[in-house]
Amino acid sequence: MYAYRASLALLAMACASPVLAQPSPAGQQVLEEIIVTAQRRAERVQDVPISMTVLSPDDLSRSGVDGFRDLALVTPGLTIQAQGNFVQPALRGVTTLVTGPGVDNPIAMYIDGVYEGSQSASSIDLPDIERIEVLKGPQGTLFGRNATGGAIQIFTRAPDFTPAVHLSATAGMFDGAGSSRSARDLRVKGFLSMPIVDDRVAASISFSHQDINGYSTNVAHGAVSPAVDAAFGGSRLDYLESSVLRGKLLMTPTDRIQLMWTAYYSKRETDHGSIGLPVDGLTSANAFPDAVFGTEPWQYAFDSPHPVTAVRRRGISLKADFEFDLGTLTSTTSYAESRYKERVDVDAAFSPACLAAFSCIAFEDTQPNDDFSQEFLFASETMGRWSFIAGANLFDSTGELPAAINDFTGGALPGAPGVVNPPLFVANTKVDTRAYGIFGEANYDLTDALTVIAGLRYSHEKKKGKVSFFGAPLDPFASPSWSEWTPRLSLKYALDDRSNVYFTYSRGFKSGVLPLWDTTPPADPEKLTAYEVGYKTQRDGVALNVAAFYLDYKNLQVQSFTGTRVLITNAASARIYGLEVDGSVRLTPELSLKGGLSWIPEAEYRTFDTATAFGPPQAPTGQLTMVAPLDASGTRLLRTPKVTASTSLVYATRLRGGELTLAPSLYYSSSYLPYDPLRVVTQSSYVKLAGEVSYVPDGSSFRIVAWGRNLTNSKSISSSTVSANAARVSYDRPRSFGLTFEYEM
Repeated sequence: MYAYRASLALLAMACASPVLAQPSPAGQQVLEEIIVTAQRRAERVQDVPISMTVLSPDDLSRSGVDGFRDLALVTPGLTIQAQGNFVQPALRGVTTLVTGPGVDNPIAMYIDGVYEGSQSASSIDLPDIERIEVLKGPQGTLFGRNATGGAIQIFTRAPDFTPAVHLSATAGMFDGAGSSRSARDLRVKGFLSMPIVDDRVAASISFSHQDINGYSTNVAHGAVSPAVDAAFGGSRLDYLESSVLRGKLLMTPTDRIQLMWTAYYSKRETDHGSIGLPVDGLTSANAFPDAVFGTEPWQYAFDSPHPVTAVRRRGISLKADFEFDLGTLTSTTSYAESRYKERVDVDAAFSPACLAAFSCIAFEDTQPNDDFSQEFLFASETMGRWSFIAGANLFDSTGELPAAINDFTGGALPGAPGVVNPPLFVANTKVDTRAYGIFGEANYDLTDALTVIAGLRYSHEKKKGKVSFFGAPLDPFASPSWSEWTPRLSLKYALDDRSNVYFTYSRGFKSGVLPLWDTTPPADPEKLTAYEVGYKTQRDGVALNVAAFYLDYKNLQVQSFTGTRVLITNAASARIYGLEVDGSVRLTPELSLKGGLSWIPEAEYRTFDTATAFGPPQAPTGQLTMVAPLDASGTRLLRTPKVTASTSLVYATRLRGGELTLAPSLYYSSSYLPYDPLRVVTQSSYVKLAGEVSYVPDGSSFRIVAWGRNLTNSKSISSSTVSANAARVSYDRPRSFGLTFEYEM
């Protein structure tokens, strides 16, 4: 029997891990039920006809997940890349390279039920997670706008009427493996909850702070004059300072009314993604004799004002639940504002001569964004054989992107104080977005075993664009609108009370995109039609989920950067199909295994003869050669490895008056193209190994954890951009170790 369970778990290598329970009185190994809200109501995960990954705080910790960017380590089929520090997830091959105001990810993100409309929201830490649900495939009916490829729901801990305290402090270090350098990684985080009025009012506060002093090297430091060295401010790069503060107030004025107020503030500053390494020396600086640039991962150089990305976010929301005999009405109101600022060294090199010749450039921009959203949702009680969900929402957003390229009127400090250049380009684009949606979905039990789920959403979006050049007043240039119906149909057949098979047909819609600093026509909306069949079971200590999918993807929005212009176009169509398996198994009362596997044998542009790409330089300026139009038909979609897999083992045993837990985890990704169809930048296959050892003395509120991250020191690309000035990449974090001390009451 154990061999049978082990073979299932190895096949399923899942990240979607149920909470493991103790054996039943008869000695049978059992798994505790997971309750999710993937269909906007509380249900067992095994009853939802959607492929999904559910993650607990333990899953995240044991696999080395510190922030949103690390979720790919525990979610097969998910790849997370960035342009600079605009984080852009890819789920089953569905992603975007487009950034700017009014531009959203096709993988919709929700935090505590609130839609996050800004891409900068993805640069977040995860200090107080209750659970994460990654829903795969279009969620266009219940979740609506821009859930073309899926939705990621993040739920943070809520206040309770029982006092609770959870504090942790971490001292970590990067050991300088490979071409990286040693650095510190210090973190503190906490969650406190307490009642204010018994059974009526409770409050909580959570916080975190992280400080990394730089695990990469500025290779130009020490290769230039002492004065320039002093201007650099040091040789360390890839630093991080990040803080998050969140407060919640729970009010239950009656047994049928619940109000949850939430307010948060976050601040994050780093140079990661704003610095880069030119792949194979592909930088315009390479044509100049004074050029210095990195040649190994975690070695970078720059010659413009110190690259940086700084993000400040704050917001407030109110979720109100009203229970009636017929069902529950939920109102969710939120307001959020983000302030994003970046300075990017586009050529990824140090070369004052290149700057003086205007062949090397720097890019500076800010992106203020304000979002308001309101949703009403009614979830009925089950009435005989059927139940329903109905709702409506409004999303209103204003975003701007004022930017300057190569503005060295005060000198290109700190790298090249002798270079004084006027800006090559100054522009601002402002986009106002207003989106409405109305939707409904019904469940009907045709028989005791067969259920049909049918839903439909109507979406309408309008965007107004204004543009300004070199300080002129903003001038309206476009005011398009789009509407779309997105249906969903699922059939679910219960083989027994623990297993079912299902078929789901669904459609997704991502609104059109206005051009940046340009008056060219908008890019058309993306549309995706998905077909999925699956099997889910949970019995005898084993959970197994299998899904096969086919995606018909049209009007993919594609972006390229010439160095002074951002080009946004549509690829006509793409086709994606694949298979996912995930599961978990309780081998013994002490030992459990879980894992997941995603296999996508085909994900290619079927028709894309208007692509723009950049190849090796052919001119004495050293700038890369633009190839346009390029026929990329038949090319594999970007950020889509054929195989991703993860597995983790948890072994808990008694040791000297306490409990010792060993938890290694492994992640594998096959090779893929991060950015361009000409294969100028490629990500080789890689493996990441993480693990932790924890000990809890009997009767103690303390827990000590020794952990390691990226123990294989894999050189995985976290950010990439290919332009006329460079094929630049940044690398994810190298190997690190540390100790964490936790207190929980």
